[in-house]
Amino acid sequence: ARTISDGGYLIEQGPNGFLDRGTDAMSLVDELKLRPRLIEANPAARRRFRDLRELPSLQNESPPALMASNALGWRAKLRLLGEPWAAAPPVDRDETVFEFAERRLGREAAETFVDTAVAGISAGDSRALSVRSQFPVLTGWEREHGSLLKAMLKRKSGGRPRLVSFDGGMGTLTTALADRLNGAIRAGTCIERLEKSGAGWQLHLSSGSTLLADHVVCALPAHAAARVTSGFDRALAEPLAAIPYAGLSVVALAYRTSTMAKPLDGYGYLVKRSEGLSTLGVLCESAIFPNRAPDGLVLLRVMLGGTRTPGVNAMDDATVASLAVRELSGVLGVTGPPVRQWVCRWPSAIAQYTVGHESRMAEIRRRAAAYRGLHLCGTALDGVSFSDAIASARRAAAQVAEAL
Repeated sequence: ARTISDGGYLIEQGPNGFLDRGTDAMSLVDELKLRPRLIEANPAARRRFRDLRELPSLQNESPPALMASNALGWRAKLRLLGEPWAAAPPVDRDETVFEFAERRLGREAAETFVDTAVAGISAGDSRALSVRSQFPVLTGWEREHGSLLKAMLKRKSGGRPRLVSFDGGMGTLTTALADRLNGAIRAGTCIERLEKSGAGWQLHLSSGSTLLADHVVCALPAHAAARVTSGFDRALAEPLAAIPYAGLSVVALAYRTSTMAKPLDGYGYLVKRSEGLSTLGVLCESAIFPNRAPDGLVLLRVMLGGTRTPGVNAMDDATVASLAVRELSGVLGVTGPPVRQWVCRWPSAIAQYTVGHESRMAEIRRRAAAYRGLHLCGTALDGVSFSDAIASARRAAAQVAEAL
């Protein structure tokens, strides 16, 4: 979560907001006294598009909205009506997200709604991700209500979570955390190896020095955690190393409003796999939150790569930016070049909860629990969203506090 402030633009390098449901994220906001700086997304930003046809959100919309969508043909809509009578889930098998969606919603809805949304959310492949691990809310709806449509109807009576950010971007929160912890953080310090030492731990640094600790909280990406733990427990390192990641390239583009052939009145659009593009989705940043671009200009962010087109990661910044401009212009009909552009590369952006993730997590937690003073947290384990990361960290902190 990092924000660039540049000449009247606020450019997010990572997430652009979070939902205000749950207590952990909002509790942290309050602890940092940042609630007055919260801003809510424009209500129009609830609208998401697939190739500029409105795409309802499976988790946030009603069954009538799904049926009214022009993104599905009439045969697919008839199949959708049969969702309450879908086949039961397989026994003793970790179902993929696509298999789950096809079983419950039909193939066209699975490809149009679910596969497209999964690529936008996680940069991943719905045919490889575990539905139990990646979207436990959906399997929970099936288990509790017997139907996704029935669960959606019941949820409509409750309040809808708000998409929020900060007036200075998401970096507002991470900057506030860093300021609060000033003097307690060693920035730019690489941990080469973690070693058990009596009742505590030794952390071997790239500088050649060593730190001693009673407790270690490892919030590294899974592949990095595997590297530093392999020296004292290969059986812990192996399942950590088995968690794959999807790389992502983020290109922010500023255009003059006069060059946009189509109005930007929604959250953005997602790209279906069959389109054959490297773009996963585009966010209309200046339409979602205020003060993201100067007057007369719009700010867009293009997400490229992921598991669909991993070759994007090997391109240089200029090539990636050119690709983003070309693919965006083809969809939106832009009549002029961007006036500014920014490129951010995340080689290991998002952990992929592929089939078998539950068993890997069970083994990781079992092995880690054998070591006093070792705590694991982060998006490789406890959910990939910004709010999931906060919740995971707060649970780890509570464990350390209890142990002390």
